[in-house]
Amino acid sequence: MRKVRRSQVISPFGPGAIIDLVGESFVVEDAGRWPHQRVPVDFPRLASYLGVNSLASPMPGRPIPYYRFPQWLFCPACRRMSRWSYTREVANTPPRCEHCPAGKQLIPMRFVAVCADGHLSDVDWVRWAHSADRRDRNQNQCQRSDLKFLSKANVGGGLNSLVVRCVPCGGERSLDGLTTSVGLKHIGSKCTGRQPWQDQKDAKVCAKQVVAMQRGASSVYFPNVVSAIDIPPDSDWSSVSEPLAVLRKRDDFRFLVNNPGYKLAKAMIEVMADEHGLSVAEVEAALANEMSAPHAQPDGGPENIRPDEWAALINPREEEHHHQDQFISRRAHRPLRSAGGTVNGWSRLIPEVVLVDRLREVRVLTHFERYAMEEKVPSNLSDDPDFLPAVEVFGEGFFLRFDEEALVRWEESAPVVPRCRRLAERRELTGATWLPEPTPRFVLLHTLAHLLLRNTAFEAGYSTSSLRERLYVTKNGGGPPMSGVLIYTAAGDSEGTLGGLVRMGEFPRLVRLLDMSITTALWCSFDPVCADHPGQGPDGLSLAACHACSLAPETSCEATNRLLDRRLLVDPEFGFFKDLAAAVGGVPGSLL
Repeated sequence: MRKVRRSQVISPFGPGAIIDLVGESFVVEDAGRWPHQRVPVDFPRLASYLGVNSLASPMPGRPIPYYRFPQWLFCPACRRMSRWSYTREVANTPPRCEHCPAGKQLIPMRFVAVCADGHLSDVDWVRWAHSADRRDRNQNQCQRSDLKFLSKANVGGGLNSLVVRCVPCGGERSLDGLTTSVGLKHIGSKCTGRQPWQDQKDAKVCAKQVVAMQRGASSVYFPNVVSAIDIPPDSDWSSVSEPLAVLRKRDDFRFLVNNPGYKLAKAMIEVMADEHGLSVAEVEAALANEMSAPHAQPDGGPENIRPDEWAALINPREEEHHHQDQFISRRAHRPLRSAGGTVNGWSRLIPEVVLVDRLREVRVLTHFERYAMEEKVPSNLSDDPDFLPAVEVFGEGFFLRFDEEALVRWEESAPVVPRCRRLAERRELTGATWLPEPTPRFVLLHTLAHLLLRNTAFEAGYSTSSLRERLYVTKNGGGPPMSGVLIYTAAGDSEGTLGGLVRMGEFPRLVRLLDMSITTALWCSFDPVCADHPGQGPDGLSLAACHACSLAPETSCEATNRLLDRRLLVDPEFGFFKDLAAAVGGVPGSLL
């Protein structure tokens, strides 16, 4: 049995992803094929936003289905290729060569075929091997699947040196040209219209052309993960633990709501009443209320998640929290004036800091896309999907709210607007519209969040990959004005972390951390190339930002390490923190 962490079944190894495990390659089947025994993830607000009845994660100890892919494998000893089938699988045993005495473990082929609508299949190696010389009648008529995957000497190390050869007829073709946009089109390969684990009856008619690419390429799989933080009043222990609230989450209660005339309903009601310490009349009243009352749907969709959280973060409750509340926050106590009596520079730009001692985050994989991202493939491909795959994680963090008036004045200044417009134009030109809109506010807060992540790792001993950013930025088209950054860590267990990150949000540690972040933004070991670069990273969607100064692990970033520019923070002409950068003078903590 192959194992992955439960939190990884959402990302990076969620439904539709290809995963390599000790020389074997698998694709994760959709959540509709998970066993019926699942762990409910209680988050009605998020489920309603996403338009499903419930969220669920895999049951611990219960396997979820993976499908061996690519099915075309080859032997590293005799180089014979073999198309594997699930009927040949032996539990906990990798496939081995049946042609040579060594019985070597078979290796998956490196290339797969994808289309813009998200369908995935094996490359048609039989057709490829017999397509080198279309005038050869023997090759055209052969079409046998007895193939070898060979390496030629004295032709360099590119794809031209790799050859697929048919053993019976001798037809062969190198892999040169395979990965071009017309490589598979020229041999007549067509899209299967399905995912590898789906049956032929599930296939859809697809006219999109398939393209060959390496199975580990980033464009083979684009997951869409929606996450939300559990906030009051739903996160309060009093709401979660109240008997009637617990009762409404039961599967048998939901069953009776949908099947009120069930012949064993009375017996089921008595069992539920006994288990929850309620009377039969109370359970019947709860059922009647649930069936008669219209289901409350929150206004809008997932775009409302951040405004809801923003409201909870900027209004921390001062009363005593129950130790089992899922969201516990408090305002940070901080000095408003420095020893010299002047107003602290950071206090003017960051008027409020909130410490989040405990938070619960739920991450949901809604769909995934491939290649050109023209079609969304649901993470649950059932005919009537009633749930989406999700995991819950617990953690802590600190939240910085920025001064709205200062931001508005800055983001409308002359040098800032054209600089960010350049990123917005590239985003449209390259089709990366799945990224957030690169407004000056977003790029500023995003870059600062990356610097905070990097310096928190140095200062507090966290690994950068264990930290995450969460940005609260006003979007064009309405919503409350938002300008905040939440730096948090979340682990996939019930305890979360132990308070170290919350302490980084307390004064004077926070001031030192902010000073360090501004200091590191002032220079990069690749300057002046980095600072003056017209466009770095994929599609040039970052400006003054590189691995040496601003990039963070992909798991920590909300925008895949794009839309970054440290000059927006510290540039002497237009940087938002330019006065603070000059005052720090390279001495972290000097503004305390």
